[in-house]
Amino acid sequence: MRKAALFAVAAGLLMAGPALVFAAKTNPSGAQTYGWNLSGAVMPVPPYGSFDIPGSDTASKLIVNQPNGKVGAAVTGVMNGLHPDTTYTVYLSNPWMPYHMANVSGTYMMDVLFEGNHYDYNLTLSQSGSAITGSLYDPDRPGPLAVSGFVTGNTVTFSVDYGGGSIQGIRTFTGTVGATGAMTGTWNETGTEGGNSTWSTTSGSARPANGTSGWPGQLAGTVPFTFTTDSAGSGSWHYNFTAPAPSTFSVWINSSGGTLLVSDDVKLN
Repeated sequence: MRKAALFAVAAGLLMAGPALVFAAKTNPSGAQTYGWNLSGAVMPVPPYGSFDIPGSDTASKLIVNQPNGKVGAAVTGVMNGLHPDTTYTVYLSNPWMPYHMANVSGTYMMDVLFEGNHYDYNLTLSQSGSAITGSLYDPDRPGPLAVSGFVTGNTVTFSVDYGGGSIQGIRTFTGTVGATGAMTGTWNETGTEGGNSTWSTTSGSARPANGTSGWPGQLAGTVPFTFTTDSAGSGSWHYNFTAPAPSTFSVWINSSGGTLLVSDDVKLN
């Protein structure tokens, strides 16, 4: 088990500078500066993002030095742009990968089951963030029907309005993006027809959600600790790893109840 010692936690250190996303900057003394990310920018929303403080990621720094001697790595957090006079918790954590929800942009052939019969629908989707739009060609309709919906994780939901007075009403499709990019799910409608059954894509491929979808866990041999900001919302903390330091880790900053900052992965020599 690695030995780790917390040397000091101090509030009131004022230092500002741009954060680098997914990269480290080395200065002549050998120290590297790693960027911070707002939790909602790199983790699923929800649940992340509700505690984010815009600008705190670019106002804060994470500085890592590997000096010669007994200390394996010296880690310093220079925090700015946070709430004043507030206590935050630092979690030295395992490495992570940025999270990306599924992306369903593309053209598909759908197999829609209704009353024991299979129907082929052409579906085209475009995705911006979590919102999706597109068109659906029902073989029983003369033209395309507008599609609107959203994606959450690997779940896709979209609706098609067949128009007032139609027996279908609004037909809603809910499904899951599988590991191969195929989508499967169920559908129902509000019209007098009262249909509901299953659907799946038989051609076309979505991109499944990928990356780390939650906290990767506490780094072995460490425990959480706290720091408190001053009246300007600034503070600092310092942690020394005794040799051997971990080869890769990350730092997560929590307020009471949720994560607000996630560092880029720190990769040591």
